[in-house]
Amino acid sequence: MLTWVEIKKSYLQNNLKQFRKIVGSRQIMAIIKSNAYGHGMLEVAKLCLSAGADWLGVVNLEEALSLRQFKIKAPIFILSYYPFSSNVKKAICQDIDFPIYTLPQAIFLAQEGEKVNKIVNIHLKVDTGASRIGIQPEDVSGFIKKISKFKNLNLRGIFTHYADSESKNQFYANQQTEKFQKIVNQEQVPLAHAACSASIINNPNTFFNMVRVGIGLYGLWPSENTKKNANRNSSFNLMPVLSWKTRIIQVKSLPVGTPVGYDRTYITRSKTILAVLPVGYADGYDRRLSNCGSVLINGVSCPIRGRVCMNMTMVDASHVVKVKVGDEVVLIGKQGSNIASADDMAKKIGTINYEVVSRINSSIPRIYK
Repeated sequence: MLTWVEIKKSYLQNNLKQFRKIVGSRQIMAIIKSNAYGHGMLEVAKLCLSAGADWLGVVNLEEALSLRQFKIKAPIFILSYYPFSSNVKKAICQDIDFPIYTLPQAIFLAQEGEKVNKIVNIHLKVDTGASRIGIQPEDVSGFIKKISKFKNLNLRGIFTHYADSESKNQFYANQQTEKFQKIVNQEQVPLAHAACSASIINNPNTFFNMVRVGIGLYGLWPSENTKKNANRNSSFNLMPVLSWKTRIIQVKSLPVGTPVGYDRTYITRSKTILAVLPVGYADGYDRRLSNCGSVLINGVSCPIRGRVCMNMTMVDASHVVKVKVGDEVVLIGKQGSNIASADDMAKKIGTINYEVVSRINSSIPRIYK
């Protein structure tokens, strides 16, 4: 195995338990969408449930059905979308909960539920300020009245999503919470959920009776501000769950003035020991790391030289003692006293840690330790 991802099971379970300390007896929905942010959806689902998660949140119908296929019996909620297809009947029969934010969805779900003589559990999405999917707050009462005529639709929950829960100033998040609270008070739906990892840490007013834990579950911080807020509580400790590793496939010595990689964007300035790695942007190792990223070899930080290729990356291993083919290379994770973090990588390429881990190719083996 040349490239793999390691997942620390105890770290993930620790992280969920950290959030449990904060929210108490409220229900927790573990968000495992998009291959569990790159961590492997099925195994993460099992780990979350064993650590006390009450619900699992996925992005679409296919993810929900795949969990049921592997005998996951816990409540599953589709967060975002689903096609008007025959697979919806399968999901209804397997007690999967659906989001709803348009009348055609309500009509379709009611029809599919009638076909299999099943009650369909739905959660109404309210757009309180993120301007994504969801109905406007002023339309909620009328919408609920319209869908109440469908006898086999059960309005089990109501939910919203924060647009700015990570920031130091919680003014906008509080505005969204106030809008949502009014609806919750008026409609009295069994489940109300709004809080994400950031708002759980930053703003206890967002909890309601269920919370959704996403990025924090994986030991990554939604923002620097959130990390600072959490650090004020010495008992709250998140542990990065994922390490991404590969092995050197060739080592070569290059003289001064040798171009490296496509477009010759790097020219050696001294005699260089170059290590070639079997990983590139097809694997999710971002091309924007060209000439600015770094990896760890035998605990030494080694800079990327030249372009990150589709399937290979070259690094300067001149400072690594006795570097050789087969040596383990850490792309994300800890080696010796040094750390190559998803956050550092995100800063170098102008993105967020969410994208860095979720884009790791799902075909790369995940090893659970």
